[in-house]
Amino acid sequence: MKRIISGIFLTVATVTVSHAQSNFGMRGGLNLSSEYMRLDNQSATTKLAPMYHLTVYYDVLVSPGFSVQPGLSLEAKGGKSEIGGESLTDRLLYLQVPVNFLGRARTRSGDFFFGGGPFLAYGIDARVTSGRNAIHLEWGSGPEQLRPFDFGLGVLLGYRMDNGLVFHMGSNAGFINMSNQDGAKYLNRTTSVGIGYEFRLR
Repeated sequence: MKRIISGIFLTVATVTVSHAQSNFGMRGGLNLSSEYMRLDNQSATTKLAPMYHLTVYYDVLVSPGFSVQPGLSLEAKGGKSEIGGESLTDRLLYLQVPVNFLGRARTRSGDFFFGGGPFLAYGIDARVTSGRNAIHLEWGSGPEQLRPFDFGLGVLLGYRMDNGLVFHMGSNAGFINMSNQDGAKYLNRTTSVGIGYEFRLR
């Protein structure tokens, strides 16, 4: 996995240096997050929990129909569940680095974009809430802790207007088990929608 991640970022760095036309962008919006759970050979998915995302990114136009877009995101993930009649919400906050490879289709007033790519994330806050009550969780390798790293794939599509306004939606799925407990598996799932703005750099 380390070789794959290193190869991705080396490719992005090479493209960024060798191509002139680029934009700096910011986007944010709603995350609808859930967790896929598997315990003792039984699987389930939590209910969707409304969260948020904030992203800054650098879009490098490789050709008129293709761009590479590395970024840095603050991603809130988690899910809702009920235990003993009590509603619980997992709230997991990650610092995430996505790298999207986007095809582009030009229109009269902007362009559609579509594609996706890998992401690497690191957990910076974790808690379980019930109403106004919250229990903070720890990141680490212990049986009662959560694994801080996540790695997965995402898809992204939307429309960028010539005035810089961007509308987008996407989805991503984590591949790394968050749980350190034997026989337990927890994976992040997120669908997002939002709005942003791009500044032409050169």
